[in-house]
This record gives sequence, structure tokens and C-alpha cells, in this order.
Amino acid sequence: MQRNVVWEAEDGVSTEHLTVEFDDINADGVVVGIRDEKPFRIRYRVECDGSGAVRRIETDPLGTGSGIELEHDGDGNWTKDGTRAPELAGCRDVDISATPFTNTVPIRRLGLGSGESETIPVVYLDVPSMTATPVEQRYTSLEPLGSSGGMFRYESLKSGFTADLPVDSDGVVVNYPGVFRRVSP
Repeated sequence: MQRNVVWEAEDGVSTEHLTVEFDDINADGVVVGIRDEKPFRIRYRVECDGSGAVRRIETDPLGTGSGIELEHDGDGNWTKDGTRAPELAGCRDVDISATPFTNTVPIRRLGLGSGESETIPVVYLDVPSMTATPVEQRYTSLEPLGSSGGMFRYESLKSGFTADLPVDSDGVVVNYPGVFRRVSP
């Protein structure tokens, strides 16, 4: 089943439209906004395998620069724009800074029960600078994912940023306090 979701930024100016299928997650999003007083626009695609792990990410800054293409081989190895990227080895997830959608992937994949947490290595893809770096993030289940949604604590271990994320029954972020809020559906 295909879903459409729209978010807007609370911390500036941006709007995102996402189309996503959840069988083996396939997502296609477009974000238009302003960061650091500069306009940006980006289209991204995320493809996951049957286990919910990211296998491919494509980004296209829509005429404003070079995008990044990341591919995972399923054994912990990445290529970036067709070249081996050993600095990203061990990462299973990707966090694209311009969207709350990429939180959905580890929330679904980890399947955390109430009170459980897991620290994971993640490829952090910064928009609009289009850099990809490995970071550690922690997800904690405050309310496990169920038919009425759930609540997860997200922590960036590098920056110390923390947010409690309410999600719907598909694990899609409803509100990212102070950063994004879903406006449809």
C-alpha cells in the first residue's frame, strides 16, 4: 500500500512531500526549504531490503549541486557514488537531515519493546552540504510500535540532541518537536 505524507519545518522554512510503500520500504521524497539563510531543494529515494535495512539511497539536489548515491551490499559495506566507502562500514541506516522519514527505518527495523534501547551506527547525510559521515544514534522505545502508533526517544550521541518522537502505526513520525510536524494526513 502506498502512502503520501507531508511535513513542514517548525525551525525554519521547508515543506516535504513523501510517497512511501512499506512492503520492502521504498520511499521517494522532495524537500524544498531554507537552511542557513540559503534556499535548497532535494529529492531523495530510500530502498530497503526485506529485513528493513537500507540498501540504497539516492539524493538529487535538483539542479543546485551534486547528489550522493549510497549502496549497501548487505554485509556491512557501502559504496558512495560507485566508490568503496570504508568509513561507512558497519552502518545499516541512513539519516537524511532534511527529513524526519529516515527515523522510520530504524524504528521499524529494530522492533524495540517497551523500555528497550539500541545504539546504532548510522550514515548521517547532511543537507544541503551533501556530506555523508558515520555517527552513532540511540533509539529507545517509550511506547512500542502498535496499531495506535508508538513513541520513541531519538538521541544523537555526537551532538547530544534528543527528541521524543510520536509515530503512527507504520512508524512514520507525526511530530518531531521543534523541528518538523506532519500536516497531512
